[in-house]
Amino acid sequence: MTRQNPSIFNDIIGPIMVGPSSSHTCGPARIGYLSSQLLDGNLKKAVVEFAREGAYTNMYKGQKSDLGFISGLLGRRPEDPKLRRSNIDAREMDVDIEFRISDFEAIVPNISRITMTSEEGEEVLVRADSTGGGTVKLLSIDDLSVSIVGDAHELLVFTENASKDDLINLCDEIKKLVGHVEEISFSTLDNRGLINGKTKNKPTDDSVDKIKTLKNVTRIKQINPVLTVLSNRHEPVPFKSAAEMLEIGKRENKELWELAIMYESARSGWSKEEIMNYMKEIIDIMEDGIEEALKGDINMDGIIQPTGGKIAKKAENKKQWLDTGILDLVTPWSIATMEYSSAMGVVLCAPTGGSAGVIPGVILGTAKKLGVSEEDKIKAMLATAVIGICMSKDHNYSAELYGCQVEPGAASAMAAGGLMHYLGGTTEQALNAASIAIQNILGTICDPVAGLVQVPCISRNAMSAANAVVSANIVMGGFDGCIPLDESAETMFRVGAQLPSELRCTCNGGLCITPTGQKLAKEQDERDALRDVGAIEALA
Repeated sequence: MTRQNPSIFNDIIGPIMVGPSSSHTCGPARIGYLSSQLLDGNLKKAVVEFAREGAYTNMYKGQKSDLGFISGLLGRRPEDPKLRRSNIDAREMDVDIEFRISDFEAIVPNISRITMTSEEGEEVLVRADSTGGGTVKLLSIDDLSVSIVGDAHELLVFTENASKDDLINLCDEIKKLVGHVEEISFSTLDNRGLINGKTKNKPTDDSVDKIKTLKNVTRIKQINPVLTVLSNRHEPVPFKSAAEMLEIGKRENKELWELAIMYESARSGWSKEEIMNYMKEIIDIMEDGIEEALKGDINMDGIIQPTGGKIAKKAENKKQWLDTGILDLVTPWSIATMEYSSAMGVVLCAPTGGSAGVIPGVILGTAKKLGVSEEDKIKAMLATAVIGICMSKDHNYSAELYGCQVEPGAASAMAAGGLMHYLGGTTEQALNAASIAIQNILGTICDPVAGLVQVPCISRNAMSAANAVVSANIVMGGFDGCIPLDESAETMFRVGAQLPSELRCTCNGGLCITPTGQKLAKEQDERDALRDVGAIEALA
């Protein structure tokens, strides 16, 4: 399958999700949602298995992966607030969903295996990967290989006793009947085959009925997309690297936010107005979450209590407080967003759940302090996002693969560049600030204590927010990071791949294995067990 160019709203500022984790809450919800469509009848039972050596094992309860899978398997999208009580809903609907740690190879960190059974007895087996930042990939269906990421209408044509030539001919026939196939491929196992066609629009019932009559075809399944921006594989984007973007900006005299519009218009097919309106919706969600969290009455269900509101008040009265200027607002806003996410509020992956606080804290907190217009907030967010596009041209933002440097660390680089919109800086200065921010966080590990997105995740968001402000300011003062952003970003992902797995979101290293970290994890296990008991008692 051709790797899709990243989209601002799929991969950088998005998706919208219920917290706390993009890889381990939103990703499972998306996997469940896509997989649920493979059953013809209603779901009766599902067994979700995690590889013993994979990343889910020590944190699937703390990061609410179980609730994410259940919600998706019930047919709900990842932003649906009902995710919080999906275990209760499943029991009320008499749907049995079981979670197991099993001995199969962790070919990727976030591998899962889902066996679904319908009320009529139909059984489907799916293997899937949560690839980072809320992105996912279905890897196989009934052991037949696929590559389904949720960005297209998926037409799945199952065959028996078809030769390779037969399958090639079937692909040609399907393309003729459907008429708008973006990509088509097939896989085989023994005498079984699976053809996977990807389309922008759902195939008509008439075309599907005709495909059913073709030789060797046994059944057809369809999956609707889950991503905000759909596939656009054959449309070129104006740039991929920061260097290319800088060259176009200079040649066409465009500001960073205008380059973001240029890119996303090509990638999504959306108009400028649609892009700016959707970014406004995103800003509203971010600000609503901050406002709610600052009240301090949210339930984080973990090892710490909400403090964003207390920190904000302390920064206001200045008693026993070191004045840090704009950070006095940016810091509590970053913390509040993360706390709201930890309380399973609706937030934005930016670019992940583990970094959800940096960009709203820096870009929207600064906007509040400076009193800028709504339009300028939108433009600053677009400028922030397009830097993230250039950084991720070859990689996904995933702590399981590259550590926390690609989550709050990468977000701080994007935010550092985005601040240049408020400061009147150039695109070149924005890229310099982003590069410096990356240099400052290289090698940051991911070690979520007790498997929660709380310690040290929340304070690392605050630290990363400060990194963004410092990086932007020193560039405006003339500091030169020397290393271009493209090279710094490549280094960040390279360094991340060199980190041992213990330091990449597995709970097997760093702060997680300290005596206190182990004690907190045990206490959290007890709370999670009580949550399961509470769900059962709620039905009694």
